[in-house]
Amino acid sequence: MTADRLMPINALLGLCTPYDVNPSPLAVAGFRCVGLEVPLRCGDGGKVVADAILVHDAAAHLVVCESKSGNNIEVEQALRYSEVTAQTVVHAVSLTMPHALEPSVEVLYLGLEAHSERLALSLKSADVAYPLLAVGKSSIKLARSEGASRRLRAALPSAGIDLTAPPLVYIPFDHDSAVEEFVDPVRARLVQAVALGETEISIRVLSERSCPSFLMYGQAARSQLIKKVQRAARQIAAEHPGTYAYAEAPGGGEGYIRILRTPEAYDARGRTQAYQALSRQSPRRHLKIDPNQLDLLQELTGTDDSGSDNVEERP
Repeated sequence: MTADRLMPINALLGLCTPYDVNPSPLAVAGFRCVGLEVPLRCGDGGKVVADAILVHDAAAHLVVCESKSGNNIEVEQALRYSEVTAQTVVHAVSLTMPHALEPSVEVLYLGLEAHSERLALSLKSADVAYPLLAVGKSSIKLARSEGASRRLRAALPSAGIDLTAPPLVYIPFDHDSAVEEFVDPVRARLVQAVALGETEISIRVLSERSCPSFLMYGQAARSQLIKKVQRAARQIAAEHPGTYAYAEAPGGGEGYIRILRTPEAYDARGRTQAYQALSRQSPRRHLKIDPNQLDLLQELTGTDDSGSDNVEERP
């Protein structure tokens, strides 16, 4: 499930976000998140993809984070993280660091509280000293803290952090999520574009508006997000062919959605119903559109949701 899979990352973002409903000790200590799904070169010529990267600007200190929703780690991946240098991370996320300080880096594993013991054993078996942030619905604790930097230990108390509520969902879906999870967020942003009177919106812009923290993702993850937003947008355009049309960009690329007609053309009653229809969530399936089917907005000018009452257009 996406919620469980992304829970450790969402918890980390909460710790770095000032004024979260839960305590934000990493933000208070000066840490902030600067990257998600960032590929990093290793000293042995290999590569790892960090799930998140934190930076403490004043100390020029970086934290490379690997998130696990299960109870095991990949030993080869864990060993490769030890080959990542601070300069590699700085270049990967295009950071400007204080010239007077030599940047430093450490690795932090994230996991669910229910699997924390198994994850700690796996890290020990891999002979790596990385600390582990164990995330639960009511608390977060830094385990294996002896492997953490002094600055990270100071920010995260050994007794753990009691949460007021379960970690907030900053990222409800990501590049690994199914296309179906993109449909409703993309639909909401298209309705917003309609309400703002926009006549077209590029898939790239639609991706930035629909996907939380889009600009923090590495290039490969951003490309996957764009492709899934594109597929979701084309599905929505097929559902409402009188309102939206997908168009290819000149010379190729992600394309864009043309807004053909908006509910603003209707009187107050028809306009409200039209917006409701555009916003309505669809079943989790790919629709087969009948070419003879009337456009939904055209139908709404004559009937309400039940099809029993007439809605007259006023001059």
